[in-house]
Amino acid sequence: MTMQHRGIQIARLNKILLTGIMGGTAFGALAAETVATTTAVTAQPTISSETNSKEDQIRVVASKIKKESGTKTSLSASELQKEGGNDFGTIMRYQPLVSATGAATGTGTGKSGFDRGGYTGYNIRGLEANRVSIDVDGVELPNATGRSYVSRAGSGTFVIGRDYIYPYMYGAVGIDSGVTDVTRANQAIGGAVSFRPKSADDYLSPTKSGYFGYQSDYDSANRGWHNGITAAGGDEYLRGLVVISRLDGQETRNNSDSVDVAPANWHSNTFLAPGSWQMNDNHLLTGTVDYYHKTNHTHYDAWNSVDSAVIGANQQTSQTRRWTASLNDMWHPDVAWVDTIDTKVFYQNTEAHDWTKGPSTTGTSLVTTYSNYDSKSFGITSNMEKEWGIHDFRWGIDARRSDTERPFSQEPRPKLL
Repeated sequence: MTMQHRGIQIARLNKILLTGIMGGTAFGALAAETVATTTAVTAQPTISSETNSKEDQIRVVASKIKKESGTKTSLSASELQKEGGNDFGTIMRYQPLVSATGAATGTGTGKSGFDRGGYTGYNIRGLEANRVSIDVDGVELPNATGRSYVSRAGSGTFVIGRDYIYPYMYGAVGIDSGVTDVTRANQAIGGAVSFRPKSADDYLSPTKSGYFGYQSDYDSANRGWHNGITAAGGDEYLRGLVVISRLDGQETRNNSDSVDVAPANWHSNTFLAPGSWQMNDNHLLTGTVDYYHKTNHTHYDAWNSVDSAVIGANQQTSQTRRWTASLNDMWHPDVAWVDTIDTKVFYQNTEAHDWTKGPSTTGTSLVTTYSNYDSKSFGITSNMEKEWGIHDFRWGIDARRSDTERPFSQEPRPKLL
């Protein structure tokens, strides 16, 4: 019984193994046939696709996206106009973590009766004043002036700011928040704001050799009336632009029923004239002349030395001027070690003059105060760039000199104790 049972088991096992071997062979043959069929079927579209790709070949050319440090924002002239940016401060009204800092007109705690009001600079991510770089076409504006003449009471405050611009003259405003790249001189640690003047390339094209535009604006907040003219002309070798602007206004009104704004009446004139000459395929020369002049008349209450009583009124006239001349050479040399050499020489002169007449701190006499801030700067910058594979090398030189003067006088001269 035992042997027979084992024989039956062995016979059944042989049948199972034979069935498995036959089944595996059948499935293997079927799989091989399926693969061969699939290869034969798919081979035909592959050949057809290669043929079509050669016939319908499309070439796409695009500039490489450069990776840069920090956060960069650019505002065009049309965006500034759409957002109502018509002065040094309002162009930043819709920019996150960016604002314009300012000083109020008139006397008060830590202030003097001859201190002017207005914008002193920009605040970017909590850093402000001279820790934020401000330049026009690469030329740095003067620093805001402190109030050392009032000792510790004037620590961290400013009397003459950095407002030497009018937005209508510029084609774009660049905002760098935080770290700036190596192409910019290390003037500050909080960021940078750059104003790029308008150019003929913004309005001309190969099919358009001339442009003329007139713009008129009215701002009900300060009853400001602006009139501007922009004219451009030229060809692919020689082209130029002229921008003229006139602005008249008064003090900016507030919504307070108890505190009035100090009356003011001001006007400004601005002139810009850039021109470009394409000497050859390698050299592009660009010269720019920029002029800005603003006059402000205001009067406000004069207080005693302890700010407890009004002892009269101060009459103040402020003059703000800036003019800049620069020459830029964009050179693409036919050499292997560098692709671009961008060189600029510049000269800038700024003046901020305040004339204030009002009572002395004791209220016994009238005093005329002359508070001025003059700055002259000149220099040369040269930036070079070379692309090598996936690498981008930049280097250059930056040499500049700034001379500042802070004339201050009073009539009659105060008596020495």
